[in-house]
Amino acid sequence: MLPRLIATDLDGTLLDPSGSLTPRTATALRRAADAGIIVVFATGRPPAVAGREIEAAGRGVHYGVMANGTIICSLPDGAVLRAHTFDAATARDAVRRLRAHDPRLGVALATDRGFTAEAGFHERMPIAPRDGHSVPDALVGHEDATDTVKLFAFHPDHGAHDLLALLPSVLGEHLVVNHMGADAVEIAPAGVDKGAGLRWLCEHLGVDPLEVMVFGDEVNDLPMFAAAGHRVAMENAHPAVRDAADEVTASNASDGVAVVIERLLG
Repeated sequence: MLPRLIATDLDGTLLDPSGSLTPRTATALRRAADAGIIVVFATGRPPAVAGREIEAAGRGVHYGVMANGTIICSLPDGAVLRAHTFDAATARDAVRRLRAHDPRLGVALATDRGFTAEAGFHERMPIAPRDGHSVPDALVGHEDATDTVKLFAFHPDHGAHDLLALLPSVLGEHLVVNHMGADAVEIAPAGVDKGAGLRWLCEHLGVDPLEVMVFGDEVNDLPMFAAAGHRVAMENAHPAVRDAADEVTASNASDGVAVVIERLLG
């Protein structure tokens, strides 16, 4: 029996090592959609940083659980169905805690007053924006902000996996640290992740989570794995993701997502 919904991560999973959606995988997504399967991009990227991939998928994608579950939207139009923001004062306090712990930690902050990023952030993104510029202090300009959309942290010497272990004790129990699919981490209120976003979308669409198949490669995909009936890890996945999977497919360099979809559709 075919799944009613397929949710797939992008970087390291659906996209090849160059960050591109291959023709084979794009065709597989469209075949799945034509077979009546709801296709969802579940990614650490916000919609604005996945435009090329959404366009390449065309009719092969219907919804997005974006920005690690912070934004849930329909695709390709990007119409927001649900957005999870948190208090800007909480974000400012988190930045002060981070700096007190290690002044070399850099941050990027998106609030209702705009987006600012310190030096080193844009270079860590899967696709660096053409007009991306850095500021000495990402908090400047957000003094009167009320809602935070995103808070990121990065370090010149510590990778994302190091920060996942180091930062929770610095930030306290009300904030969580998530991998974002790049060499930085995302800080969010407890309970905001890909799994929570996928559960909300399934309820919104009337889909039983047991009828969901998910694909992933990184630790930020584990909450999504816990929310699905069938879990597929990439051959190149983090060991914890492989251990949590029901099956392991070929790597993202070998169209591993397409391999499974083609098997399903025959």
